[in-house]
Amino acid sequence: MSDDERYLPASEMTPDETRIATEYALLPLIRMALARDRQVIAITHTKFRVLYLEIFDDIIHEVTQDLRENKQELFAHHIRMTKRDWFSYDVYIRGRLFDFVYQKSVAMDWIHERLKMYLRP
Repeated sequence: MSDDERYLPASEMTPDETRIATEYALLPLIRMALARDRQVIAITHTKFRVLYLEIFDDIIHEVTQDLRENKQELFAHHIRMTKRDWFSYDVYIRGRLFDFVYQKSVAMDWIHERLKMYLRP
């Protein structure tokens, strides 16, 4: 049996399992990008730097809370994920192995929409 034959397509995952796997794969990328942007703003001489840093801290805290909840959901659903690449994971659910791959453009769209949610007024 080849490697491709042992994987089931991600389309056979339930919508809830797909959501959990997506959040597990992409929320850390949001936190990493926000932390990097925060560092850049911290060294600039922007007039409202302190206010911007507070906003970034609040959003990073919210993303971290979402990551904690996601890890609890992984545990509750008995999901184990192993990273193969930036947007590629092995997902073990219900005793089955799924191939979970996100195209970069689709991942960026998801991240963009999620960031808009965090930046809501």
